[in-house]
Amino acid sequence: MAQLTRRTFLAGTAAAAAAAAGLAACDGGVTDIFAAPDAASYPIDPDGEGVEALWTAEETRDGWARVTAEGAPELGVMDTSKIIQVNGLAFKDLDGDGKLSLWEDWRQTAEARSEALAAIMDPATEIGPLLFHGGTQSNQTSTDTSSFDLVERGSRAGVSRLSADPDSYASAVAWINEVQKVCEASTYGIPYMNSSDPYSLFNVPSSIGLAATMDKDIWRKAGMWQARAWRASGVSIELGPQVDVYSNPIGTRTSGSVCEDPALNRDFTAAFGGGMQSTWGDDEATDDQGWGKDSVAVMLKHFVGEGSNEGGRDDHSDMGKWDVFPGSNFEAHLIPFLDGGLNLDSKTGQMAAVMPCYGIAYDPNDPEGLGEHVGSAYSERNMNILRSTGWDGMLCTDWMILTGIAHGVRDLTEVERLAKMYKNTISQYGGGFEPEMAAEAYALLTDELGAEEAEALYREGARRNFTILNRLNMFDNPYSDRTVAKEIFENQAAWDFGMEAATKSIIMLKNKDNTISSAGLSGKVYVPANFNTPSPGFFGPNPASIDPGFTAIDGWDVIADAIGEASGEADEEGNATWQESDITRLTKEELADVAYAVVKVNNPSDIYQGVDGGAKFVNVIFGMPAEKEAEWKPLSLQYRPYTADGDYVRDPSLNPEDEFGVLENRSVKGASTYATNENDLDLVIAVREALPEDAKLILCVDADRPMCFHEIEPYADVILLGFAGITDAAYANIINGTAEPSGLLPFQMPSSMETVMTQLEDVPRDMDCYTDSEGNVYDFTFGLDWSGKIDDDRVKTYNAAPLTKTETTWAPTV
Repeated sequence: MAQLTRRTFLAGTAAAAAAAAGLAACDGGVTDIFAAPDAASYPIDPDGEGVEALWTAEETRDGWARVTAEGAPELGVMDTSKIIQVNGLAFKDLDGDGKLSLWEDWRQTAEARSEALAAIMDPATEIGPLLFHGGTQSNQTSTDTSSFDLVERGSRAGVSRLSADPDSYASAVAWINEVQKVCEASTYGIPYMNSSDPYSLFNVPSSIGLAATMDKDIWRKAGMWQARAWRASGVSIELGPQVDVYSNPIGTRTSGSVCEDPALNRDFTAAFGGGMQSTWGDDEATDDQGWGKDSVAVMLKHFVGEGSNEGGRDDHSDMGKWDVFPGSNFEAHLIPFLDGGLNLDSKTGQMAAVMPCYGIAYDPNDPEGLGEHVGSAYSERNMNILRSTGWDGMLCTDWMILTGIAHGVRDLTEVERLAKMYKNTISQYGGGFEPEMAAEAYALLTDELGAEEAEALYREGARRNFTILNRLNMFDNPYSDRTVAKEIFENQAAWDFGMEAATKSIIMLKNKDNTISSAGLSGKVYVPANFNTPSPGFFGPNPASIDPGFTAIDGWDVIADAIGEASGEADEEGNATWQESDITRLTKEELADVAYAVVKVNNPSDIYQGVDGGAKFVNVIFGMPAEKEAEWKPLSLQYRPYTADGDYVRDPSLNPEDEFGVLENRSVKGASTYATNENDLDLVIAVREALPEDAKLILCVDADRPMCFHEIEPYADVILLGFAGITDAAYANIINGTAEPSGLLPFQMPSSMETVMTQLEDVPRDMDCYTDSEGNVYDFTFGLDWSGKIDDDRVKTYNAAPLTKTETTWAPTV
């Protein structure tokens, strides 16, 4: 077939014939043109002159050509000379040799195509660069080719922080299409695997919020809508969902996960993961089409045990490197991955990928029982658990574990660490791009294992990466269409679902004397402003701020505090800073005829997050020195200052010696901490005191982990709890009576810090729970509706004793 210019390509296909089931063969018979040819028949020459085209093409507004034919997958190209025709059908000649190779043939299975491509590539120089998941696209979206240095050097996977939304999808589409154009022009035309950390769209709550619905259909639809929007804007794989069993209630990364119960995490994984990975038709409940145009692969994280981290500390640095199992309950933490991820509620079957955790698993009752004391990606035992089930997916490490977050292997060189990962069947190292180091690791593995085994490790890594891309049809069409993205981001059904999911995620913990009901509010409503004190932040301190408080006030007879001009000292940019005196609070006299106050606060936010000084996360990432020697701190779930001075405080800590033989006591005995937002409690108390005696205080709590309610509950008549950023409009749906509350607690709420400090990190639901003034016990699965305590099928299902064993058979060796 002659080479086509863009003009002749589009003109020549505009009137092409429609598809046919067969094409006359040379012997006069009929050949099924859609059947995959035998492997021995490749490479296949393209059609000669006179063979009718069964495909058509159009140029999209984004600059790439879309090629379609009935019964064939959609193709997308920037360079139309990449299209060749075989038996009337269009294919992409990705390597530009003028022939159709098996790995270019969409009639072959994803597995066969992936294996065929991996088999012809040089392990050290061509596959090595593919074994990384690195480059980040952050704030700017330049499509200047010079900004794609990593891609031009061979990178084919990376995380984007663009977080495309209704306002930014067009720039995200332009950026990823330019990346894919660079990839298309490369030797094999391997497309870019563009990933994203989880973020919410359409007001759909994050996983921890969705957990409270305890509704598989909600979870599946949440995955489906997220996948549709992400795939349309160029994201092909989620770095998530995070499904760790957060059995330690003080865990700093609880907000990104689901809950503390293995069975609920399992079912969420199966439903949400299935919703993301499948493409769903018009009947969104039953029309499961498997891998397709709307599919996004999931990378379940973090395997395994992060939810039992010692002291609740962040495992991104040395302070959180130990995952401890004093209850010898390690197997329970496997359940979401093995029983959920390997049994998705969709035709895609299993999770496409898994991200190992940073932490080192340690059982003090059996010090060597959980394997070598190294981070999970370096743990042969942990990776063997996955492979022993027969799972053949991609393993991608968490970020930066070659450098500052190399828990348990700091005595190895970086090349030795990389080689150790690849021996564990890791397919991608996350957070970096070091192709020269991959070549060095290959040489090291060749010396250690022999050439044949070293080559097999690299080829298998590439094959697993390619399999995801082929299942997503990305070798055939990696491009995004902003017209499609616009339709999805503006789809009213998605926004309606988001509000439904958010409303169903809210848990009513208290409703004294039926303060709220289906009748809604009647009377004047006071909405106080919130003053947020300065607090530490991820990349630096957060300045003081003021917000007007609860915002969804349409239809209410509202009075509110007055907010003046900022009057504090100037910041570095010369702008005045906020101080609490910039709010003019309404007086008791001005509130005399108020019937309700609606106050929104956050759960207590601990100042130290488990350590003062030491190698904190930011220090590790940016190579900064430790602020000072680590001082271990308790992680508090209450507003008022807390000192861990009781006999119940563990001393010494559970962790063993590190890789250098150093045993560090990380006990918090005698140490103190406090909440950065103690003023939230002060606000509630002040409002309560200012209100008339018969006025009702409705408290909305936005939480990111469990909390102690004993300080704040007595001041509220109604408590509505939402996890991780539920929109105010969803709270208003319940306060106004337009929706009945239905959420259930996905965590126990502790009665005190003593029960928090004495619970076992790896054992879920082992705390004494808080009992409020109405006799409500804030236990797992508790929630109220208009009739009282909810006791439906969800409660009966999940209120059973926590699971401790997997249904899936596994072994610590392959």
